[in-house]
Amino acid sequence: MQIPGVLEARLRLQLEGEYDEFAEACSRPPRTSYRVNTLKASIDDVTSVFDSEPVPWSHTGFYTEARVGDSIEHFQGLLYVQESASMLAAEVLDPVECDCVLDLTAAPGSKTTQMAAMMKNEGCIVANELDSQRLKTLRFNLNRMGVVNTVVSNVDGARFRSKMRFDRVLLDAPCSNLGQLRENPEALKSWSEGNVRRCAGVQRKLMDVAASFLKKDGVLVYSTCTFSPEENEAVVDHAIRKHGLSCEGIGGEFKSRNGLLEWKGKRYGPEVENSVRIYPHENDTGGFFAAKLRR
Repeated sequence: MQIPGVLEARLRLQLEGEYDEFAEACSRPPRTSYRVNTLKASIDDVTSVFDSEPVPWSHTGFYTEARVGDSIEHFQGLLYVQESASMLAAEVLDPVECDCVLDLTAAPGSKTTQMAAMMKNEGCIVANELDSQRLKTLRFNLNRMGVVNTVVSNVDGARFRSKMRFDRVLLDAPCSNLGQLRENPEALKSWSEGNVRRCAGVQRKLMDVAASFLKKDGVLVYSTCTFSPEENEAVVDHAIRKHGLSCEGIGGEFKSRNGLLEWKGKRYGPEVENSVRIYPHENDTGGFFAAKLRR
């Protein structure tokens, strides 16, 4: 895998001597991971079929070498094939049965269906998606997984409107996707600093909407599958400064780095350090960023 020089320089600044380990991990295919859908099956029902190893930070996540995506269990909605690092967002948000939850950019539905299972199909989820084709996939997956506590909306997340206020909000923002290099090396072709700036502008607008719908003492999880500070820490810093949110620590059985406090001369508030960066070589996963914000 040939990483462009400008991107390599950015990553070397972040990785503090571990760039070679990062690049080597990105050259390997990703591990197959899946999540048991406890709305339809028990963990034993599914793991007894496939030789599986638990994902340490997910209550229902497992690694396997089996082709679970081709299985009858997948077709029946007993499991969802999901990259293991991405399971972290819903685990951090931790919705419960009585919650009202907003998933502002929901397709294809991996995290929506994960939250529905955590909520035992109770409470309410509003799952929003702008793209009409991805919306079809979202609806298909909600139906396949037996989710009945979710309402789907089809609007630009930056223009989402509702009279409701939510206990928990998930903003798994569209991004430059560098965390998916193991699965999709083609992501390198679309990467540029200009695209990073464009994504960051969209993310700030989405954050403004997400924060505006959060109840007092509500929790907002912001996540991406990329490494750019402009798309990660800068957006969290924006939420803290503009909306008065606090950024809380994230614990779990995974290796990670704290959020950056400075990038290319721009300093972020001290709470931003409570966010987490996960690089592929640290847990043999994709790349991921997450921040837990509270009003």
